[in-house]
Amino acid sequence: MGLKEFHKSTVEELLAVKDRVRNLVNHWGEEGRYKEAVLKTIIKRFLPEQFNIGTGFVVRQMPNSGNYESSDQIDLIVYNTAYPVLFKEDDFLIVTPDSVNAIIEVKANLENQNLRDALRKANVNGKFVFKYKVNFPFFNGIFSFDGYEKYIDSSNINSTISETASEFQHDPNYTKFVVNHIAFNKHIFYKFWENEHLRNKIYKIENLSFAFFISNLIDFLSLNSVIDNENLWFPIDKNFNIITQI
Repeated sequence: MGLKEFHKSTVEELLAVKDRVRNLVNHWGEEGRYKEAVLKTIIKRFLPEQFNIGTGFVVRQMPNSGNYESSDQIDLIVYNTAYPVLFKEDDFLIVTPDSVNAIIEVKANLENQNLRDALRKANVNGKFVFKYKVNFPFFNGIFSFDGYEKYIDSSNINSTISETASEFQHDPNYTKFVVNHIAFNKHIFYKFWENEHLRNKIYKIENLSFAFFISNLIDFLSLNSVIDNENLWFPIDKNFNIITQI
């Protein structure tokens, strides 16, 4: 098995388990929760030992003693286990912002579930978590199992991403907490490049979008290890597969 086939096998496993459940369960909510569980299980295999992943809320203190604020529920939270956890029961957890390194919204079909709404929710949660983490690498992702298989209007999607991000541009750090990675389906992948002139790039990476999503997540968590071993984590040069960039 080559490197490309290794990463494709991760994609195939995600889709196989997802389809297995769809064949047995007709309840949309239960299927959606299981998709989160499937993705969580796959991501957990790659996480460095000091990180864990669950679903739940982020709670931060207010200036006045005893007062606090809570985020909306977040589908997947990657947190540093060196920090204390306010509450944990199985995979449900409540943590403080300083422990959080990544958040992910999971969608069954982003094309049908409104991209703009998903972006806005993820951006709001990103701002909530990132408020006290100005110089901290932060992964804010949306993962969709299906959608956009027949046609993807990349220019319109890039405009939607830019417009929803611009709603937060009054915050000088907004480019650090808005959505920076999206798997639209198993082929289409988006990445926000903060330090490049053309920041928004959409790629067509045949059967590797999910794997690139996970590899980019691990890159955010692992300091220089992924970059130092780049060809192992990214088996093709996605720059040859750019659909559009703005």
